Amino acid sequence: MKILLPIGYFPPISYFAYLLQGEASFEKHEHFVKQSLRNRCTIMGANGSLNLLVPRTKSTERLTIEHATIHNEEDWKTVHWRSLESAYSKSPYFEYYEDELLPLFQKSHTHHFQLGLESIQIIFQLLGIEFNYEFTSNYEPDFAGLDLRNVWNKQDYNLQNPIKSYPRYIQVFSDRHEFEPDVSILDLLFCQGPRAVDYLKALELAK
Repeated sequence: MKILLPIGYFPPISYFAYLLQGEASFEKHEHFVKQSLRNRCTIMGANGSLNLLVPRTKSTERLTIEHATIHNEEDWKTVHWRSLESAYSKSPYFEYYEDELLPLFQKSHTHHFQLGLESIQIIFQLLGIEFNYEFTSNYEPDFAGLDLRNVWNKQDYNLQNPIKSYPRYIQVFSDRHEFEPDVSILDLLFCQGPRAVDYLKALELAK
């Protein structure tokens, strides 16, 4: 199955379920979509769900995702890493993965596409899965395959979740918050470790 995906920053669990079951192409030529997974992810903290936002450089032009730049005047990398430590330091697998994840937050990424791709690559690396992908060479309004570019945009996502159901797993703060099913892949990684692969493969796709 050929699938076309937007780039994302540590995208949600459902995103990786599709990646494991299809031949992935990443869209490089769409216009940047605000308030989407392209520059944010959601984790579970002590006070509930928390959005980690990678700030975008303001521009008067409508830039494609390939050219959208990160506003590095803000120290977002330190904020994100400290948030992950606070949320997951007591999870079963945070210590197991942190040394391999930390360097990503110490690098000087300039573009959202570059950062998003590396965040996806490192998840596959940590899970020990080979990851093959392609990029679009131009913007294709009609894709000959499963077009998932808009699935995780807020309106479309609220209308239909891309996964039929999510088996519960124990999240760090499950003693005080209801199970949150489709947060960042990091939540599943830190809570389930290598078992995350089996969890992803077992999910039933809705599309």
